Amino acid sequence: MVEGHGAAGAPDLVPAPAGIMYSAFGAKYIAEAVESARSSLRRNHVPHLLFAAEEPEEVPDGLTVVRFEQISSDPFVDRIANMRRSPFERTIYLDSDTYLIDDITDVFAVLDRYEMALSHANYRGLQDPEVPRAFSEFNCGVVAWRAGERTSTFLQSWEETYRTWLGHDVLPGQMGAANPSRSPIGDQPAFRRCAWEHAMKICVLPPEYNLRLGYRTTVVDRVHLIHGRFGDYERLAERMNRKIVPRTFPTPRPMRRLRQQRRRAWRVLRERVGVGGPRKAR
Repeated sequence: MVEGHGAAGAPDLVPAPAGIMYSAFGAKYIAEAVESARSSLRRNHVPHLLFAAEEPEEVPDGLTVVRFEQISSDPFVDRIANMRRSPFERTIYLDSDTYLIDDITDVFAVLDRYEMALSHANYRGLQDPEVPRAFSEFNCGVVAWRAGERTSTFLQSWEETYRTWLGHDVLPGQMGAANPSRSPIGDQPAFRRCAWEHAMKICVLPPEYNLRLGYRTTVVDRVHLIHGRFGDYERLAERMNRKIVPRTFPTPRPMRRLRQQRRRAWRVLRERVGVGGPRKAR
């Protein structure tokens, strides 16, 4: 367990070998993080920790909640600050809009050889003169890391760089837009710069461990984690893992039409040969 109690009655951060953590403020996002943790607790039997700026409702068994005081109106500043507070020797951080549909604890195993593990972002790196274009940006909504001096130094550098860039961004954004650090990609350009400068050993996770909704993505193995908001995650999970073959989500429209035409053709053929009952009158 991670849970203890300090002098003020708040949970202490008691060290543990491995765990999954969240960071959220605002009732909507805290509730969303609780639901993500609920999905994860069904599949991942490790401690779960939520840093929350206010008390959530209906906390599931296995989820420890630690209150924190916001240091910024920017959620990414608090995210990095809380990541630095993780009590776990090996941590997986998850955004609140994630949903776990399979066990992801094997990510901890790659930290035997790597300091961090992330998936690439669904865009390519901004024009950072300090970083080769071949070292692209990562999606920081699913981040695993191993505690240690180098990782601690990196996380501090990432937080400081991002906070500086919020005030004075040094990079042009996508399509030449200004202030990328104040855009939805947030702290990811700063992560890339610091990861390169500190020569972090990063394992690139396949998209099956961070399936970003809203982007066309090809997966090959079982999908473990859905990242993005969706009405019925379990229905999507069943659809994505029905057949373990190379598949694209969302399915390209021409391919969908081809599959629909194929299904209609088979239905007509079955009806004509007397399989499945008589044809309906038109």
